[in-house]
Amino acid sequence: MRAFYPVIGWHICSQMECLTTSNKPNPRFADCFLPPINANPLQRTSNNRNRNPFAALACRARSSQRQHEPLENPQVKLVIGAGVTLAFEFAVGHFFEFIKIMKQTNPHRSYAQLMKDIIHSKGILGIWDGFVPWGAIQSIAKGSVFSWGHAVTKKTLIPYAEDGRISIQAIEIIAGGAGGGFQGLVLSPTLLLKTRVMTDPIFRNRMTALETCKKSLSIGMKVIQNEGIGALMKGSAVFSMKRVADWSTRFFFSVMCEEYLYKRDDPNRKLTNGQKVTASLLGGVLSSISTIPIDVMVAQIQQASKAGTRVSIIETMREQIRQGGIRQVAGFATSGLMVRVAHVSLTTVIMKTATSIVYEAYDTN
Repeated sequence: MRAFYPVIGWHICSQMECLTTSNKPNPRFADCFLPPINANPLQRTSNNRNRNPFAALACRARSSQRQHEPLENPQVKLVIGAGVTLAFEFAVGHFFEFIKIMKQTNPHRSYAQLMKDIIHSKGILGIWDGFVPWGAIQSIAKGSVFSWGHAVTKKTLIPYAEDGRISIQAIEIIAGGAGGGFQGLVLSPTLLLKTRVMTDPIFRNRMTALETCKKSLSIGMKVIQNEGIGALMKGSAVFSMKRVADWSTRFFFSVMCEEYLYKRDDPNRKLTNGQKVTASLLGGVLSSISTIPIDVMVAQIQQASKAGTRVSIIETMREQIRQGGIRQVAGFATSGLMVRVAHVSLTTVIMKTATSIVYEAYDTN
């Protein structure tokens, strides 16, 4: 899985270079997204197709003027993003993340054993441990912040598409990564507190929902009292990097799926909601596979058993190598993969497609 990271970094850096390069675009990847510069479009299409596997998709879009969808109001998108994400996380998202984190911090246990632990004392209500208040706060924050950041970035960059300096596809990918960056700045403390609740054995005991909420709140105070206010940002650097990588790859793969599956013969084709959902699902699956090692590392850093200790990424990997060599590292890096694939693919649908569908319904009415 680690072999994906040079590729991911190369794609992201190439996309960012598109913005700052005016006359000399990156010949390796930027040509897929930038319009032709002083060259015959058909000739450039032929040359690019031989150089890059994605060029055939993007160069078709250059043969005609790409039309962009109406821009979304960032303030309205912020509210819609918060509401849609909160509903999704309460319904299924929190459960997927809960079981994923439990698997990543207890890789030797089966999903059935972990599920039994979660519902043993509290029944089905146990799956919402950590949701109130930290999970709910995180859901509202990540939905609103991402939607706002994505809309603002897209609105800022769209003039570059209108004057022909960058394509709509590239703007969509960059806006997705920027939205993830805004998320990373805001969400690290709530993720840490929610992870502490999920991985603390005391919450596996029988207690009412109100008692669980009170103890969850007390976790935050204990972290500050015992470890200092700075402990709330534990793992924030890895988490922020992870969010940018997550959403850049989710949007990149989703856009590529849209282009390859539906738009290669007509770059201005308006996709149905079903087609958008399908492309987002596939993009989420590919993204989750490529970024799973970072996700595991964040869970390891922020779990309750590591409270008060400094966790080194390098030392964690060395420990895994000492325990079982490369096979152990590979197993560690892909812990919780099945649940993460399900969670990420659905999250991509929610943030990339569902929020826009709700916005269109609001705008129409």
